[in-house]
Amino acid sequence: MAVETQTPPPNRLMNLQVLVVDDEAAIRDSLAEYLSRQNEFRVVTAADGQEALQLLRPGRFDCAFVDLRLPGLDGLELLSRFKAQDPTLPVVIITGYPTLDGAIEAMRQGASDFLIKPIKPELVKATLERVVREHRLLQDILRLNERLKQQDKIGRLNQELRRRVRQQQRIQEIFEAIDRLQSSEEIYRGLVELARRHLDADKAAVLLRRAGSNEMMVSSVAGFPAETVGQTAAVWGEGVIGKVAAAGLPLMGGPTSKSAGNGLLPTGGYLCLPIKMREVVLGVMLVGDKRGGLPFQGDDLFLARFLVQKAAQAIENVTLYEAMASNLRGTLDALVKASEAKDPHFLQHSQRVTDLAVATGQALHMDAELLESLRFASYLHDVGKIGIKDEILQKEEGLDQEEYEQIKQHPLVGESIMGPLDLSAEERDVVLFHHERLDGSGYPQGLSGADIPFTARVVAVADAFDAMTSDRAYRPGKSRQQAAQEIKRLAGSKFDAQVVEAFLAVLEHYQSPEQSAAPEPPWHYFRRRRLAKNG
Repeated sequence: MAVETQTPPPNRLMNLQVLVVDDEAAIRDSLAEYLSRQNEFRVVTAADGQEALQLLRPGRFDCAFVDLRLPGLDGLELLSRFKAQDPTLPVVIITGYPTLDGAIEAMRQGASDFLIKPIKPELVKATLERVVREHRLLQDILRLNERLKQQDKIGRLNQELRRRVRQQQRIQEIFEAIDRLQSSEEIYRGLVELARRHLDADKAAVLLRRAGSNEMMVSSVAGFPAETVGQTAAVWGEGVIGKVAAAGLPLMGGPTSKSAGNGLLPTGGYLCLPIKMREVVLGVMLVGDKRGGLPFQGDDLFLARFLVQKAAQAIENVTLYEAMASNLRGTLDALVKASEAKDPHFLQHSQRVTDLAVATGQALHMDAELLESLRFASYLHDVGKIGIKDEILQKEEGLDQEEYEQIKQHPLVGESIMGPLDLSAEERDVVLFHHERLDGSGYPQGLSGADIPFTARVVAVADAFDAMTSDRAYRPGKSRQQAAQEIKRLAGSKFDAQVVEAFLAVLEHYQSPEQSAAPEPPWHYFRRRRLAKNG
């Protein structure tokens, strides 16, 4: 049921009609109560999209706050319906699950702004005042265009509208640019470049507080001297940078001859903003010398605050992601070590196979992304052996047929273990098909020829070679030369001839992990592949 509230205090925004659509009663009521206390206007609430559509009439509302996730008719569809009925109505999207795709789609469909739950009251008030002004601005433009009067005013309003459109375009570009950055270092470097580009400035810098001290260290610069990176440029609470960091509030200044920090001297005006994560100040962004000698203005400050806010959110996402990735890395490494520990003859087998497979892939001129997938999957190719009984893996004589059939299940076990990781097709192929043979004599599916994925054919050769050269309880390992001759003999029948040729060329210069410093497992894979696709 729709609920309306009214409040008497007058203010500069009078007689506003506001619609709040949210399926959570607590959010509807608290938002309505807060808005009602701010100005003299009426608030109408609705619990879902259908109820909201029944309330909407062109010109009835000055602004609508719409939850993105609504039962039945979702927020984006409701936004589209609202715009079809009342094109000038400003709609603010509310979401507790912010994503780049959702924000961009909302902007494209005409949303005026968006707020992230939990909603801060001061942001609600500022957003409402801004979008209502825009709403009234649009209404003025329509009236003036219809009357063909006051041409000068129309020109100014159209110019303001174009400026708003450019601002929205810049916001979308910032969204897309920051989303491509995958580490804190990349985000800080990207932040200064984005600040220079979108604020039309010659100089930008990011400074971070050193752990356990009050020193502010230069992390990234653009336009400022490169040698300032890594240096202490300010002290917490002192000077422009230190005071902004301590207060947690932005500062906009005009031309000055004073240095904002050691080696950081914008002479044509500056913006200095805190970089916060969950209200904790990590550092500051300094932007200086607007091109053309122009001063920084309120719009510059708005865009700079938006840029810093999105960068801080991205840094928080990266931090959370790295924590999850670290846990997963530990789990995967434990699985590999546990599977190898079941058979002492296979210690470091996974690392050796990975080294040989990747070197062979490089010799075959695989692209960088495929090589990374090959490195990751090769290290995990035998993880399924953790599901095979110890007495079979450690048996001191040859296996009987029943035992061999159990061994043949380990690719399937491995593939089931890796399934929840959302592996690429090439990575799943390695785990599942590295024991398939060209003549169809392999397992688990008896694939032959070109039906065997190429990445699996590469790992098959590396895996077979390491197995041949490893000692077993029931036989000593072959020498490298003997194993190489055997691999060569089986080229074209068991193994891909092209792969064998590249492998043998690589083998001439190969050093096993026991002969050189063992590399780290390929867990850098998680830097490029986000566990949460929408995060």
